[in-house]
Amino acid sequence: MSAEKKQIAYFDVALFSYLDRPIFDVYLNGRDIGLAAGQPHRGEANGLMTGVEVKLGDQKITWRLGGPKGMIGNGDTVKAKNTPILTNVDPNFRYLGVHIYPDNTVEIIPERYWPEKTEKGEAINRAWELKHGK
Repeated sequence: MSAEKKQIAYFDVALFSYLDRPIFDVYLNGRDIGLAAGQPHRGEANGLMTGVEVKLGDQKITWRLGGPKGMIGNGDTVKAKNTPILTNVDPNFRYLGVHIYPDNTVEIIPERYWPEKTEKGEAINRAWELKHGK
């Protein structure tokens, strides 16, 4: 296997957005990984893309803001404030959880099994439910 080939992993990507508005045109390194509804989130990923080729190293994640007509920022493209890094992935890990937070940071977490919400995501959801009810 060539050195170049070793620098690529294939995942089924599960998208989790903890924003209180819908997002669309979510891209991981220029590859479309879906869209997501706004709050409330009940524990499931908002979208799944299968067989996504991901180069190891720095990951660039962007998305566009959606929402009701007239909502500030609709259609704007947002780039993650941080640059997640993906290295040395266990070949048994076939899922990649992509978690987008309201502060415009992102976590990417390779998983062997179906991804779950992160602790940070759970805290965001609890705060949303306290404010808005279940």
